[in-house]
Amino acid sequence: MQGTTDEERLAIALVMKRLGQTMDLIGWDKRLRDLDATEVTALIEEVLEGYGAEMSRIAARSEVPF
Repeated sequence: MQGTTDEERLAIALVMKRLGQTMDLIGWDKRLRDLDATEVTALIEEVLEGYGAEMSRIAARSEVPF
């Protein structure tokens, strides 16, 4: 992504573990186009929830700039 901050890149890296755990449940042998709606929804939810949680954790550790 263009214009991604260091914090955003860190959150993306941290959410990969959650995404991998969901793929373990779905099965790594399935192609993306073969996923059903429930499986795609599970992946999207993991990304969104994980990213939000990681960004919150990162922000809580950061200094307030004022």
